[in-house]
Amino acid sequence: MEIREYETVYVIAPNLSDEETQAVMDHYREIVETNQGKDVEVEVMGKRKLAYEIQKFNEGFYVILRYKTEGGTNTVAELERRMRNDEKIIRFLTVRLDKELKKPRKLEEKWKRKRSKLEEKKEQEKEGGEQ
Repeated sequence: MEIREYETVYVIAPNLSDEETQAVMDHYREIVETNQGKDVEVEVMGKRKLAYEIQKFNEGFYVILRYKTEGGTNTVAELERRMRNDEKIIRFLTVRLDKELKKPRKLEEKWKRKRSKLEEKKEQEKEGGEQ
């Protein structure tokens, strides 16, 4: 199976105590780990002002959760399902990181193919012009 790397950024409601906020972060870390998540990293960004009001809150507690999982697992789906149903989470977003890393490689391969086709075409024109 292919290992995929994800990053989930979520915003916790600011009206929770420090203990409750820590419990929420631990809870989501455990969800990833129990659903075959590997190399789980939690980066706490802290309380920040929101760009616009969400659920009557003007600020939120930002957390970034980075993890790796195998392609066939439902880790992301389970994590997002639980966040969607949790009143303490006011917003979340999951991004697949390794897909973004593949884009430059794919573009480079595409340009190599184009260059080789152009070189072949030039060689054929040279051979055709010499005869």
